[in-house]
Amino acid sequence: MSNNEHCLICRSASETDLVKASSGCDHADSCKSCLEKHIESQCNTKVALQVTCPKPSCRKELGYHDIRKLAQKQLFERYDNLLLRHAIRKLPDFRWCKVANCGWGQEHTTGDDEPVMTCHACNAKSCFTHDVPWHTNMTCDEFDESLKKGDNATRVYYEQHTKSCPECKEAIEKNDGCDHMTCRCGHEFCWLCLSPFRKISRYGNHHHERTCQYYADYTPESDEADFELMEEEDV
Repeated sequence: MSNNEHCLICRSASETDLVKASSGCDHADSCKSCLEKHIESQCNTKVALQVTCPKPSCRKELGYHDIRKLAQKQLFERYDNLLLRHAIRKLPDFRWCKVANCGWGQEHTTGDDEPVMTCHACNAKSCFTHDVPWHTNMTCDEFDESLKKGDNATRVYYEQHTKSCPECKEAIEKNDGCDHMTCRCGHEFCWLCLSPFRKISRYGNHHHERTCQYYADYTPESDEADFELMEEEDV
């Protein structure tokens, strides 16, 4: 248990109001109100959905039941929805939309039998089998033959593996790792929806495109505060 008399975050809550951040923590030195704000901040600013104990010397990860116990209904539902999105992305029938700034993805349960996928967000069509924009006027077999001849190999490779930096327009290849990209020109952006990470890192995941898998709803009051801060930065 903690030897602190007050919450380590707000410094005002009394010892009787202090709780553990997670079931794995051996200390109780934060109040529930501060822990809820911490959970909200982590959900809004992290690309990887992982909420950790706010105590620097601990950093144990909060589990699903820990967050359900600490967060109010609206925040927990938002966290639960983000968790669901992360799980869906790992499904074998899941594919990303091929439109550069869409950022949406979906499960395609008919697989190779009905390979034409229509994005629920932007209505763009793509091929489930080849994971490329839909090859108009060609069946999948015909497209395979075209690839064997080398006619479209380079074009397909670039459509599948590269995107243009929103700032300098240079083609960038993503080999592995997270979706936080940094171009050689210094511009940082989200690989999925191309939104600038300067805003995302500072103000939260509500600055991804709404179709992006990393997007998280935020309050109108926060959006207004963000706008005021950005106006001050532009002066």
